[in-house]
Amino acid sequence: MTQLVSSIEQALYTVRDPHRVVQMEAYMKNHFSFLGVMSGSRKTIFKQFKPQLQQLSAQQTWEFLYECWANSAREVQYIGIDHLLTFYNKNANSSDGKHFTYLLTNQTWWDSLDLLATHAVGHYARQYPVAFATLAKEWETSSNFWLHRTLLIYQLKYKQQTDLALLQYYINAFKWNKEFFIQKAIGWSLREVSKWNPDWVKEVVSKEHLRGLAKREALKYVPNYSI
Repeated sequence: MTQLVSSIEQALYTVRDPHRVVQMEAYMKNHFSFLGVMSGSRKTIFKQFKPQLQQLSAQQTWEFLYECWANSAREVQYIGIDHLLTFYNKNANSSDGKHFTYLLTNQTWWDSLDLLATHAVGHYARQYPVAFATLAKEWETSSNFWLHRTLLIYQLKYKQQTDLALLQYYINAFKWNKEFFIQKAIGWSLREVSKWNPDWVKEVVSKEHLRGLAKREALKYVPNYSI
């Protein structure tokens, strides 16, 4: 597995643009080291390795993800996510919760978390609701706000199948936290619902006494509503 990750990193080096490193690192607030590989080039590299990656078992896939996470280059971590998102829908397992907890609390920023939360975690929650309910309780009581953000946004792709009562429960649980990424997630989750149920969103904004960023984001698409 180490050799595979090393080969991917070497391939990324061949398409890097060193002049973009400073810009890319600044965009992520200098939390991560970048090679300077743009999204299109990274996807090309991913396609080159896709035949090899498709041969990995479920256990090997998680081992691959962990090694990608241990790599210092953010683009290598992105490749890991690329693979997980193409692999996971047909290969989910009820015991995957511990892996998500690790990925969501290590090397974490919005770029990686939002993809994992709205795609892989969202699928896991649907396929294994009992296992996810137990996991979600652990995340809810954690002090890690990234796990709280995950609970607020994992249903983003559910559209009309969103569990509104559960979403409001999490909004109520986390609204006290003024952390930008929590307030943004509250607003984002409500904004998505407002596309098909604006009245419910208005009710939640009022009932939960949402203010500032969360309120602005929630009501962004709600017509004739004064913020």
